Amino acid sequence: MYNPMKHIQLFTLISTLTLASGSLSQLPAADNVATKDTKEAVASDQATQKHIDAKADHLLAAIKLNEPAKAARIKAIMGHWFITMWNWHQKHDSQLDELWSQWSKARSASPNDEFPGEIIAQKITDVYASLKPAYNSFTNQLATELTPEQVDTIKETWSHKPGMTRTYKAYLQIVPDLTEAQKKVIYDQLLAAREDAMLTDSDREIVNIYKCHKLKVQAYIGTLAWDKLYRAFVNGAKAR
Repeated sequence: MYNPMKHIQLFTLISTLTLASGSLSQLPAADNVATKDTKEAVASDQATQKHIDAKADHLLAAIKLNEPAKAARIKAIMGHWFITMWNWHQKHDSQLDELWSQWSKARSASPNDEFPGEIIAQKITDVYASLKPAYNSFTNQLATELTPEQVDTIKETWSHKPGMTRTYKAYLQIVPDLTEAQKKVIYDQLLAAREDAMLTDSDREIVNIYKCHKLKVQAYIGTLAWDKLYRAFVNGAKAR
């Protein structure tokens, strides 16, 4: 997780203006409400701005957007979301770190029992619930500027490792005889994983979030295997 620098709260006040205009000097004199202290805080927080630019540029490159004005608007939307997300994590990461630690310990217990881990995973989901409204606002703003396919590409790029599409295709290779309805169950579960992964930029946490959902996929596949074995048993008994 990127750790914003000490002036991030002041940076938040003008982040949208900075991203939209490119620099404070481009603002009209009557609208330039930044104080000297605020300007100095922003200047001293160049690492945060560079981090925003790098992440936004990476996502924009994925959708191959060749419209400078639109790209600037989207970059401003992204910048506001990044700041919101980082501020939220500053307040909640200690709680999340503890829960993820408990989750890992629960999963490594012997004999293996996924149920305690599922309970902790739900607690993690509950913590993230307070960030969801801001995330929904972010995606709604993106949808006013981009096509559904472009928004989908941004989400896929955000968590490309492990990646929703790549993981889904792997399951289809592992279990090649799935029906379309069964494929949809797996797809929807991984779609939920990708959405949850959008709430953090910690690579380790993204991987763990996917693991939580992959465990549900694997449990579902297990029920299909058991169902198939049971039907074969019943049919065999009838044949005898």
